[in-house]
Amino acid sequence: MTPSVLDRGDAVPTDEDAASGSSADLLGVAAGQAVPSRRDFQGFPCIPSLSQHPFRAMAWVVRASLGLVFLVGLLAIAASIPFVNVFALGYLMETQGRVARSGKFRSAFYLLPAVQRLGGILLAVWLWLLPIRFLADTTRDSWLLAPGQTGAWLWTSSLIVTSVLLAVHMLLAIGCGGSFWRFLRPVNNARRLRAHIRSGGYCRNANDAVCEFVTAFRLPHLFRLGLLGYAAAYVWLVIPTLLFTMLEDVTSRGQIFGFLAGCVTLTATLLWLPLLLAHVSAEARFGAIFEFARVRKLAGQTPFRWAVATAILFACSSVPLLYTALFKIRIPPHDARWDLMVVFLLTVVPARELIGWVYHRATQRTRSAPSWPWRVWQWTNGATLCAGVGFYVYFLNLAATGGELGERSIWQFHSLLLPFPF
Repeated sequence: MTPSVLDRGDAVPTDEDAASGSSADLLGVAAGQAVPSRRDFQGFPCIPSLSQHPFRAMAWVVRASLGLVFLVGLLAIAASIPFVNVFALGYLMETQGRVARSGKFRSAFYLLPAVQRLGGILLAVWLWLLPIRFLADTTRDSWLLAPGQTGAWLWTSSLIVTSVLLAVHMLLAIGCGGSFWRFLRPVNNARRLRAHIRSGGYCRNANDAVCEFVTAFRLPHLFRLGLLGYAAAYVWLVIPTLLFTMLEDVTSRGQIFGFLAGCVTLTATLLWLPLLLAHVSAEARFGAIFEFARVRKLAGQTPFRWAVATAILFACSSVPLLYTALFKIRIPPHDARWDLMVVFLLTVVPARELIGWVYHRATQRTRSAPSWPWRVWQWTNGATLCAGVGFYVYFLNLAATGGELGERSIWQFHSLLLPFPF
């Protein structure tokens, strides 16, 4: 790991840093605390002891589960929108890089407290808007059945009063921290907010807290990391993929030779590229794209873990391709976009984090002069993985002819990047 990684402030938060995020409010002044920092919204706390604090452990599981649901939904929506999907890929590379640097899978829960708070606010606002939608539908029906009558005006007045009261209530709940339970205590929110306004400094602290919450997402960094991920993948894949997809006339010897060359080069590239992308995620610099020799050496430190993790990654990346092919057969007009993103996030992303963990394990080992049995072990794992990757390349060729996405499925490389949002 280069010093620039730590100088940039991307170090994985410690357990103490993550524990401080368990009680971080969107507006920390509402709880009478100091303004929370961006690290409070980035690191997720450890699970409490189940034997000593069973109820806290159960609450932790509930919060983590809801946070993961909100995170998957947010990433699925972001990955389904062109240009915004770059941020989603940047987030996935950031989490993989944190796992690669720390060796802890808990580091993959990056931004989970912030997403949990944001998702809780959106869910609570949606629930409180249901009465307004009901009153709006009833008011519209009353004006259609009896326009200008007393009943129509009463329903209109009820809609206006309810909308104003609920708007004030939701603003107070957000102003008092934005937790889900704040949306269920309107009177207490008004009292607390009045007390903090009288104490002075509320507006300044609230502005600082919101700024810390927004900067915790580090959107410019995620965008740059997403672009770096696309560059790292296509720099190595564009030529093998062009050769692999050039076969259109089976009677042309040149196209057949190019297709076979594409099969060989694509298999060789995919053999090392997942670990190379983990290296790029950990280093977060453009020069890491071309450090192939270093990545090859790291793979030789843990050949069995590298082979197993890479095989799992390609096996999981086949699920989105099978999903699109299956739905094309059963439901022809099916539009595989955001639902494909959900399938991708639930299958491929955990395998990417496993690659990051293997990278960390490889960096912790040093074998200056490996013996010949160890070299035989390396070649055995490499040859086995090469056969598996070759079968995956063959599966890509089948998916290009029978899947809903056609030849685009080859260029998407679900194991390394994101599905195309179009």
